[in-house]
Amino acid sequence: MKEKRLTIGDEIEVVTEQLAYGGDAIARHQGLTFFIRGAAPHEKVRVRVTETKKNYARAVVKEVLLASPVRRQPPCRYFGDCGGCQLQHLTYEAQLEAKKNFIRDALNRIGRLEWTENIEMRSAAEFGYRSRAQLKIEGAQQKRIGYYRASSHSVCDVEDCPILLPQLNDTLHTIRSLLKEESRNLPANLSEIEIAAGTDKVVIEPAFDSRLQTPDSTLTTEVAGAIYRHSASSFFQVNALLLDEFVRAATAEVSGNLAIDLYAGVGLFTVQLAQKFREVIGVESNKQAVEFARQNILNNRRKSSSWGCKLPARSLIVCQYADVWLKDFAMRHAGRPDLLLLDPPRGGAAECMDAIVLLNPRLIHYVSCDPTTLARDLKTLVAGGYKLNRVVGFDLFPQTYHVETIAFLSKR
Repeated sequence: MKEKRLTIGDEIEVVTEQLAYGGDAIARHQGLTFFIRGAAPHEKVRVRVTETKKNYARAVVKEVLLASPVRRQPPCRYFGDCGGCQLQHLTYEAQLEAKKNFIRDALNRIGRLEWTENIEMRSAAEFGYRSRAQLKIEGAQQKRIGYYRASSHSVCDVEDCPILLPQLNDTLHTIRSLLKEESRNLPANLSEIEIAAGTDKVVIEPAFDSRLQTPDSTLTTEVAGAIYRHSASSFFQVNALLLDEFVRAATAEVSGNLAIDLYAGVGLFTVQLAQKFREVIGVESNKQAVEFARQNILNNRRKSSSWGCKLPARSLIVCQYADVWLKDFAMRHAGRPDLLLLDPPRGGAAECMDAIVLLNPRLIHYVSCDPTTLARDLKTLVAGGYKLNRVVGFDLFPQTYHVETIAFLSKR
């Protein structure tokens, strides 16, 4: 007898396999691949179907019938409602193993690289790490402040967030008190607040109350021996506990005449490379980030001079889109860069790949926050003659499915 085709709302029992990138567990039923939110690897669950397509379906856990050995009680009371974290129901060791598999699966399935070598996963504490957060605000008289619920733009009201640095949780408490006290006097369009911690202080944007304002809204953060200035809204890696190791790994064991840093931001890697190369060019399209990067280069040059050290390299920060600048530079530059480091946004750097192959740098360090677009771009680089030597994962975002990766490539 032919099985009834599943529809939304149906409940079925399945046994899960591994986790998919995105944090859902995979299961098979009636020829469909199921992506199940809230499930752990290798467990029996009853699920409710929430979406059906031709070749796959989505579901949520209704009941755990036989729990996975890596399932745990989520440490945060908001888990499952708040959309900020996806993996708190797994032991931290299982999270790290899953992220290693995310990277390997993308390299093999999308990049067609057949990567069998070890993927080292580096990590620090799994809670109390995040140095920046974007808080959402909702409601008229009774303000709700927190993060979006999973797959929603409705706000989950959050009193404490275990992944935040302690000083940012203190800031969250202060903001909650002020919102309750001043709800009738707030700007009508206040729907989002950025909070960020530097080495010296916490900054809030917008500072909607005079009690939240600081004389200088610029943050200062020390990373790997260098000092960086940036704003609360600037792109800056959020894991305060692992950032030194991450930056040192991306810039380790390299030196020479010319290094290029694409998608340079506020100069996080540019400043480090300036201590190792005779010339460094950072390329960034965001004007505010460019101003910070130029200031950071200058400030660290002065710092080196005051220590009696050799002055850093000749450093140039270019305000331009990475692909536009790189194509022009590759056409007119006669020499060969010793290193090209790139740290693109989540969508990757497909628009730069042809120019990178044409420019022919000796080494490429590709820093990525998305293993799928990383694998896509590595496929192009390997086809262009580059060898993938090493892949290292960094768990900059514990409790979430996100993983940072550094891929090290070379070409003779």
